[in-house]
Amino acid sequence: MVWPRFPSSFWGFQGMLGNLVPEKATLPPLGLITVAALCPNEWTIRLIDRAFEDLLDANILWADLVMVSAMHAQRDDVGEILGRARALGKRTMIGGPYASSQPELLLSLADHVVVGEPDEIFQQIAADLETGRTRRLYTIHEKPNIHRTPVPRFELLEIERYASMSIQFSRGCPFQCEFCDIITLYGRKPRTKTPSQTLLELDALFDLGWRKPVFIVDDNFIGNHKLAFELAQELEQWQKAHDYPFVFYTEASMDLAQRPALLEAMVKANFFFVFVGIESPSKEALREAKKFQNLRQDPLDCIRFIQRGGLWVTGGFIIGFDSDAEDIFERQHEFIEFAAIPWAMAGFLQAPPTTPLYARMLKEGRLIEHGAETTNFEPPNFLTVLPLPVLLEGVRRTLLSIYSPSSFYDRAFRSLLNWEIGKYQRSPRYSVSYKLGILLRSVWHQGIKASYRRAYWKFLLQLLCRWFFRPQKLWLGFTILLSGQHFIHYAAEVAAHLERELQKTEKRIATASPGFGSIARSFDLAPNQSPESL
Repeated sequence: MVWPRFPSSFWGFQGMLGNLVPEKATLPPLGLITVAALCPNEWTIRLIDRAFEDLLDANILWADLVMVSAMHAQRDDVGEILGRARALGKRTMIGGPYASSQPELLLSLADHVVVGEPDEIFQQIAADLETGRTRRLYTIHEKPNIHRTPVPRFELLEIERYASMSIQFSRGCPFQCEFCDIITLYGRKPRTKTPSQTLLELDALFDLGWRKPVFIVDDNFIGNHKLAFELAQELEQWQKAHDYPFVFYTEASMDLAQRPALLEAMVKANFFFVFVGIESPSKEALREAKKFQNLRQDPLDCIRFIQRGGLWVTGGFIIGFDSDAEDIFERQHEFIEFAAIPWAMAGFLQAPPTTPLYARMLKEGRLIEHGAETTNFEPPNFLTVLPLPVLLEGVRRTLLSIYSPSSFYDRAFRSLLNWEIGKYQRSPRYSVSYKLGILLRSVWHQGIKASYRRAYWKFLLQLLCRWFFRPQKLWLGFTILLSGQHFIHYAAEVAAHLERELQKTEKRIATASPGFGSIARSFDLAPNQSPESL
């Protein structure tokens, strides 16, 4: 089994990994180790994580079957892996979100493609492989009952190489955001494991000696808020029985702010922070995207409520909706500052395959079907209403503003002021040698060598003076301190990339014939003009 390499990304924390902290990857390939648990017991499985391991020809030649799972962002490495395996005469199979959204493309690269969730039919796939009857394409339309999904094979991982471990409680989301492929790939009716299944997974991690954070990777942990509440209560009891070995974090929709009992239960279970898809301060953009759950209350009030309820907030922000005007960049910047969200992912709207947005862009003739996007920091894969040069320059300025060292660390300090610790929240208990090693590397790389060392020392002194005897805030604050090494440099890299894209775009516009000028610079619509009218 091979987990392809990711390019540098916002959530990749490449600036920290192997540099400030000894871990080499943020998270393990949960999908692959779940499929490994579905494989016949007599199969011998090796796992290669390309985040920190080379895939050798000897690894490929050892195997009867090379299995790959991937997301779209990993597509470049997917092509390399499958091409090498084919050149060495080995059979290949790919599944996961990339395969489920673009199976026709992957059929040209792999021998077998699995579309959908294979939990309930993988035994049949395995039998087909063993008897030589394997189909080129398996398309699974039914959503499996994940009550029967086994505990992932965590023992296949080199767990010491990861900064966080991951488990999954639910799949799917009840909302209808136009740009989201979760609802098209996994459905709008959230399916959950039972609390006892989840506790078995925690037992497995505990028995392997894991004591670092655990990411509950659900795209919306509270999609079924009743069952999420029941799980949080069970997690609290498990944590008490095991002396709180894990810090949890997850993703949730904005309506968590309307569920105080659930928020309290999560904090009691030792959740520390949550990612929220905030997307935009523009009500017009939220209505356009059908993100109605973010319109029920003032979003800033929701963020404050969650912070004061015990969860530190990270957020996603999107620019490039049809309704966005040229003031959207400043509005996004102001919201991020007022909300005090240090880890704010502010990128371009994209239209992933299978989404309603993709279908709409295709119907309107606006889709760029061979776009090169692998992240939300690549130009949109459709023709935008705001001229593309305006978008590129606006996002470039926004990133440089919110990730200037002084802005980032000032926002970080205010976020810790806003975050109120729950009575039972406990930080991870790392060894003294582990913490000392990170501290020394941080002081050297950030406090001495870095160009932003003045902002670094200011924040560190504020952190120590105010919360030296509050281990929860000290741990999270130090984590944010370290993250500056990633976010400040990554924002600068993205800004430089956007500057190059801007120059290329302006050159294309300058050399385009008059008839194609409006296409080259994206749509330049009157306020009430529809793209279909062009």
